[in-house]
Amino acid sequence: MKKTLKIISLMLVLCIALCACGSNNETNTKFSHSKPYDENGYWNGIKASDYVQLPDIEKISIDKSQIDEQIAMFLAYYPNTKDIYDRAVVDGDSLNIDYIGSVDGVEFEGGSTGGQGTVVTIGVTNYIEGFLEQLIGHFPGEIFDINVTFPEDYSNADLAGKAAVFNIKINNIVEYVNAEWNDDFVATNLYSNYGWQTAAEAEENMKTVLVEDHVLENSTWLKEIPQEMVDYLTDLRLNYYEGYAAGSNIEINSFLQYYKIAESVEDFRTKYKEEAVEGAKFNLIYQAVAEKLGYTVSTDEVSEYFKDLNDTDDYSEYEKAFGMPYIKAIIMYEKMSNKLLESAEFK
Repeated sequence: MKKTLKIISLMLVLCIALCACGSNNETNTKFSHSKPYDENGYWNGIKASDYVQLPDIEKISIDKSQIDEQIAMFLAYYPNTKDIYDRAVVDGDSLNIDYIGSVDGVEFEGGSTGGQGTVVTIGVTNYIEGFLEQLIGHFPGEIFDINVTFPEDYSNADLAGKAAVFNIKINNIVEYVNAEWNDDFVATNLYSNYGWQTAAEAEENMKTVLVEDHVLENSTWLKEIPQEMVDYLTDLRLNYYEGYAAGSNIEINSFLQYYKIAESVEDFRTKYKEEAVEGAKFNLIYQAVAEKLGYTVSTDEVSEYFKDLNDTDDYSEYEKAFGMPYIKAIIMYEKMSNKLLESAEFK
């Protein structure tokens, strides 16, 4: 998948922890989510415009073909299949077959599909030379033998250089047809990886990421990213993992190793640095936009945010767990991301 399809903004990093409140995760009481933020959700002592010079955010132009390309990529990656039974196999076909292989009349280990069927593509799938080509011209439903010779350097010495007979059954030809881009396709194929349920939601998300990438790529960085931001974002992600580890009664280093995240906490800090720096850049971009607009999050917006999130404006549980500055930071980033999207023209 293209890099732009993976949202790397801090907004999502923050929302991971926020939306976990009330779940099976346990919050590390030693970690303060709100510590680096002031009462408005801005970074304490950091003026974003001192670090980043934004491009013209009122005139963001994005090539619409990038959305079309990403949709086409998804459609090709998750094609529909159609089983064909009424024509002969031709070169380049994909087909579902079963086979049983034997040498000198004796079946050999690993030479059978066991009646489970396997899909091969003539000219693409790597089989013994001449195996798949002998299927050309036969019809689905046919049962027949083919003859091949294992190469002299075959990995199994017991079969190397030997003549073999494979009894073949062609179950069906498989035709791949591009699916249709609609709500059903998105919900079926993309929800588990991306959380999208409708085509409109997917397209909106793609646009958001393209706009974020555009602003990031066209911003000028005036100073080195503050180390305290990088450290906080690293601790934030680590706190998220610690919550899961504690909820499963697993020591954090064991948790990181089990899920192949890192070998240890220190190893994680090293590996996560690049992502934390990128997240910090998005932080500064969103805050710089807010500074430019003179935007701060109102109490009414906080209530509205949680009403949309949970159908209730009672956010006391979240405020207790994360603190109001942290909550306002999330809302500010989301609002500024939406502002950038509203300013973009796709043509």
